[in-house]
Amino acid sequence: MKTKNIYYLIIPILLLLVSCNAFMHGLTEKKAQNVYLRLTGDKDNFGDKRLKYNKGFHKNSALTTLLACKGRPSVIYEYKTANKCRGIRLYYPASDSVFIFEEPRKGDLSSVQTAARAILPEEKSHF
Repeated sequence: MKTKNIYYLIIPILLLLVSCNAFMHGLTEKKAQNVYLRLTGDKDNFGDKRLKYNKGFHKNSALTTLLACKGRPSVIYEYKTANKCRGIRLYYPASDSVFIFEEPRKGDLSSVQTAARAILPEEKSHF
């Protein structure tokens, strides 16, 4: 009888995880590493999905604050730092700017802005 009760608890939790942005962030993270992803506004576009997952994963962080202020970037680029922390660059070609966010240390899931700069000439070829 107790076994059935456990299943009634586990199944809803698993269903919640499958639809959760944080779960999808981890599931698709490897595919998004070191790739320039264009954002089109289409919900089926992989770049738009990754931005949505990052916003859900880094709730209440500098990343979500900037996105609320500046809106959707044209391109994103995700990578790992030397310390194996997550990083993301948001490219806004109209203002010739890049905003760089990284986790401060491994295991700290917040996202802080580490730099803001102009787009480099070698980066412009990806737009």
